[in-house]
Amino acid sequence: MLSHEEQLARLRTGCPEAVPVAHVVGDPCMDRLRASLPFRDEYRAALGLRPDQRLLLLSTTWSRASLLGAAGDLVRRALAELPHDTYRVLAAVHPNAWYAHGGWQLRSWLWPHLDAGLLLPPPAGDTWQAALCAADAFIGDHGSVSLYAAGLGLPGLLGAFGEDAVAADSPMARLGAALPRVSASVPLSVQLERAERHLAAEPRLAGIAAQITSRPGQALSRLRRLCYRTLDLAEPAAPLVPRPVDVPLDLPRPRHSPVDAPLFVEAGATVPDQVPGPTHVLIRRYPALLQADTGHHPHLTDAHLAVTEGEPEARWARAADVVTARHRAAGPARPAALLAELLSRHPGCTLAAAPEPSGSCLVRTRNGTTYRASWDSGAAWATPSLTASAVYACLLRHGDGWDGEAEVRLTAEGVPGLLRVRCIGAGEGPAGDAAE
Repeated sequence: MLSHEEQLARLRTGCPEAVPVAHVVGDPCMDRLRASLPFRDEYRAALGLRPDQRLLLLSTTWSRASLLGAAGDLVRRALAELPHDTYRVLAAVHPNAWYAHGGWQLRSWLWPHLDAGLLLPPPAGDTWQAALCAADAFIGDHGSVSLYAAGLGLPGLLGAFGEDAVAADSPMARLGAALPRVSASVPLSVQLERAERHLAAEPRLAGIAAQITSRPGQALSRLRRLCYRTLDLAEPAAPLVPRPVDVPLDLPRPRHSPVDAPLFVEAGATVPDQVPGPTHVLIRRYPALLQADTGHHPHLTDAHLAVTEGEPEARWARAADVVTARHRAAGPARPAALLAELLSRHPGCTLAAAPEPSGSCLVRTRNGTTYRASWDSGAAWATPSLTASAVYACLLRHGDGWDGEAEVRLTAEGVPGLLRVRCIGAGEGPAGDAAE
């Protein structure tokens, strides 16, 4: 069974005696992927993606030359370097890798990444196909998923490529020559932006996609016809067409810690040049636990550290600039007293925040000035921790005692949420009771 005429030509050169029993039927997997594309939104919702989030698919085949075998740190890099609120990362791991090492071993290797939000579909099932339709970009290797991703028009990079495992002049070999390799010295976000531009400027990619199947949409019907003819049976009259991939239901429920993981937060606040209006705040957050120990973080420029009350590791709790109380810890009464306690227990932090039952946040600075921050237009991503970081950025820009509004975005092109900040009291220190 062959998917394209070009394979028949290569077979004729490499093994001419097999040509009489060779049949070009097409590629049923590619046919199904194309039939699934109209249902992208359903797949994204099933994978837990917000409309404003992007999905990066990491594809790895098996062997030491695969992405996990040769460039396993790419999983950490993707989760560490791409903004936590903007990107979700899914690893499509070949079943051979699952069954060779065992599910327990694979999950153990990836445990820190699963804790940081990595999506890891199980080997059985077709969630990886739904993820391909839901994805915005991919990083792959010489496995077939990379070829399918490119065939669907996704921008991509190669994290590894087993040259010795790929037939010369095959579509996969041409893909290896056409796609850029991941660079260790350039932030992944920059490389993914370049991959989008490369997709539009690289004519070879369209030609490679056309070589996946020379019988688009026909593989199932041609395969059935061939099988029934071989068995000398009458073929059923009912048509056989590619059907969309089922909506995934097999992603395991992620574990949920009562304490949010510490985050490095880049929060830049700017003021419109001419027209008076809200302060513009762009927030990007990154998991602190996954940053490399080298201290070299090219994707982080001027970040503050935000933790949740109860952070168990002293290295994060003591160094935090912003501390946010947990919802349960805040409770319905005396949030200002809780803020004073947080500032007292975290002498290195500049700002503490506590959610209120109304949905707003009470925020206090080290010198005792207290604010109430509330969202005028709802945003699904507007958590108390993110609210605290937005207020922190505004106070750095305007100084203590500021009243105003901020348009907060997670990406430069994203829909903003409008945050209102009101100064409601000043004190002489963290124990001041002006907000009570």
